[in-house]
Amino acid sequence: MHIEGISSTPPNGPLVSVIVPCYNSERTIRQCLSSILNQRTSITFEVTAVDSSSDRTPEIIREEFPSVRLIHLEDQTSSSAARNIGFRAARAPYCWMIDSDCVAAPNAIELLVARLQGGRYAAVAGSLRNGTPRSLSGWVSYMIEFKEFLPTTPMRLDWKVATANIAYRRDILEHHGGFDEEMQMSEDMLFNWRISSAGEQILFDPAIEATHLNRTGWKTVLNYQVDLGRFSAAARKRGGLPGQILLRHPSLILLMPFVRTLNAAKWFAVHDRRALGVFLFLLPMYALAAAFWTVGFFQQAIKDKRS
Repeated sequence: MHIEGISSTPPNGPLVSVIVPCYNSERTIRQCLSSILNQRTSITFEVTAVDSSSDRTPEIIREEFPSVRLIHLEDQTSSSAARNIGFRAARAPYCWMIDSDCVAAPNAIELLVARLQGGRYAAVAGSLRNGTPRSLSGWVSYMIEFKEFLPTTPMRLDWKVATANIAYRRDILEHHGGFDEEMQMSEDMLFNWRISSAGEQILFDPAIEATHLNRTGWKTVLNYQVDLGRFSAAARKRGGLPGQILLRHPSLILLMPFVRTLNAAKWFAVHDRRALGVFLFLLPMYALAAAFWTVGFFQQAIKDKRS
């Protein structure tokens, strides 16, 4: 592991440590880091990129973003392990985790800190906009992964938020041991459920926006849904998340494409009528993606039941 560079911070240290896990992110890393470094704020912050890429991502960071601390790992590392490395190297009381395929709104850090300082929240998460509006596969990827976190959805307490755009109190991360490093996906769902079950509160505030540059290409999107389904099942077994009945009775999993698609339609009908129109246009493709997720979930559930 090599650590290079450090953000310019005052002697008393930064208030926020921004942690960006990276893997082969050369397509999006410039937009991501530029949006962070160009925050309109007087809040002091440092930026750490935890990278295990085999492409030009580390070179881009070194050459174009010298104020960013680069922790470069020789072997490919999961996002859960990268986030753990990032928060353990952090100096600030708040750790803002944002994915390398996200572009933060200019006021994101101001709003995050205001929420964290204004209430006793363990974490505050923001909303995600669609960064691939011209791609049908990108729309499906966005809607099936982030439908509950569109900017039009209500502010609420919610443990199901994603780590694509979320700030944790560092003491919470330390006390609960960080993310499960055996989980390549769904580690955020598992960690958030764990801290919520311990009585901590996670606030979702849609005003804190980032734009997500989604996966595109049907093969990429559908294969990713299989992996998401697989790790979603694994997270339920490891952490006791809701949905245990699906693990005990795998035949019920076969209903999941219909249940997920129906729930999405209801959600959009209540919270975003414009998104509902797009959803109805994409309905066959959305249902197909939900079916691929179900395949992954079913495979993992059967494997766990036999073990």
